[in-house]
Amino acid sequence: MSGKRSVEGVVRAVGRGGDAVVETPNGVVLVPGALPGERVELTLTSSKRGVARGHLTRVLQPSEERHEPPCSDAARCGGCPLMIASSSLQRDIKQSFLREACRGLPGANDTQIEWVASTRELAYRRRARLAWHGDIIGYRQLHSKRVIDIGECSVLMKPLRQGWDEVRDCLASSLRGSGDIQLQLTGADRIVVDLHAEDDQTAPLFEACDALCKRPVIAGVTLRTRNAGRPATWGTTDVAIQLEGGNTLEGPAGAFSQANDGVNARLVDAVVELAEPAGLRVLELHCGIGNFTVGLAAQAKTLVAVENDPRAAEACQGNLRRRGLRARVAVGDANQPPKGRYDVLVLDPPRQGARALFERNDVLPGPKRVVYVSCDTATLARDLQLATAKGYRIDRLIGFDMFPQTAHLESLVRLVRA
Repeated sequence: MSGKRSVEGVVRAVGRGGDAVVETPNGVVLVPGALPGERVELTLTSSKRGVARGHLTRVLQPSEERHEPPCSDAARCGGCPLMIASSSLQRDIKQSFLREACRGLPGANDTQIEWVASTRELAYRRRARLAWHGDIIGYRQLHSKRVIDIGECSVLMKPLRQGWDEVRDCLASSLRGSGDIQLQLTGADRIVVDLHAEDDQTAPLFEACDALCKRPVIAGVTLRTRNAGRPATWGTTDVAIQLEGGNTLEGPAGAFSQANDGVNARLVDAVVELAEPAGLRVLELHCGIGNFTVGLAAQAKTLVAVENDPRAAEACQGNLRRRGLRARVAVGDANQPPKGRYDVLVLDPPRQGARALFERNDVLPGPKRVVYVSCDTATLARDLQLATAKGYRIDRLIGFDMFPQTAHLESLVRLVRA
């Protein structure tokens, strides 16, 4: 596919990355910006590792589910590839990812996919990851490492949008090289800024971080450089995540938290419901600062929670202690959990999944229930195949629309011993 040529094709589906899968006379081509059933004209741009890509030129026959995105930068940024689709089509696309991940596995055909929608389609994100290169602060361009500034991100909560403006105003002229910036809501209306620099920084940036911390919406700033040991900090860098009922989870700067508070509350309730921990021995892996741990500990006979980040594990123990709850929080590799007899296994691994855990013979089979939270249906599919090969079957499937407008899906699967 050398050179740029225009071809026409029909969109068969939308893939997990958000690109449309287009059938053309030249074969299947991945193209951003198109929806299932549409007939499109595209320009062939590249072919790598057997995957052909193209650029959408025109939509010849649009879907009835297509609408104008509320963000003018949606096509450039690429963070919200489904913003052109109706809510119902977004749901159908994401449910297809979960359905495909479970296809043919024991119990899957008899289990309906339940769905938890977000109460907000915009202004829902409580955290965001930005990047900088030189004096440009923004998101990475679609299918590129290039950093682009954008007008306003419509999926961010208001304090994060304000914080982004403050970061741009205070830091842009002082940053050197490149790096990442995480903005995270703490409390109801302030944010913590966490900078990870790829290059050594100069004194003006330290002065700018001090000035940034004095802005009303900024609670604290952390600066880490690749060659430095301890990070430099200004203000209060711990994060307080507000939960339903007025409770909070506290954690260190950069600690993982779900991006959508309303959907996360439903996810926590569902995890505890599916685990049925009352009076049982529970093992929780990748516990973080205790998003599920506090609910499990309130009912379980015993709970062992494992987390590889010592700072997050310490925060988890503190969140339990403040509630008068007890559990053993162990720092270590979740793929090598403490030995013991467990009735229930709960896990929420990172995107790469838990292959090493499921391949072990001293963990599964064992627990009578496995409750698996996944942010990637590709690795989920692989892990479910490993689990069902060891005698488990699927009996609950729930999709959580944690990230409206995007192609990301948070999935919850319960496996029981057959």
